[in-house]
Amino acid sequence: MVVPFLGLGVGIFLLTLGIYFIRSKHAKKTPLAGHGDSVDSVDSFGLSIILSIGVILFCSLTVRHYGYVCVLDGLFILYVVSAAW
Repeated sequence: MVVPFLGLGVGIFLLTLGIYFIRSKHAKKTPLAGHGDSVDSVDSFGLSIILSIGVILFCSLTVRHYGYVCVLDGLFILYVVSAAW
């Protein structure tokens, strides 16, 4: 019985955080730009490809995009909680 309430709290928190990110005054900035410069120094070829794709995806997102991801995750968690309840 505790898990649905925990999921409800996490879902509402993610929705609130997402709306805050979307409406933020820094919504057009990319906070992780330049953080993936050392991906080429990874020893494993497969791991370097996976990390490169992840870095390209997550470092190019703006704060507004992170907000959209949070809102979608929050809605998904609330949907799962309501379906399980």
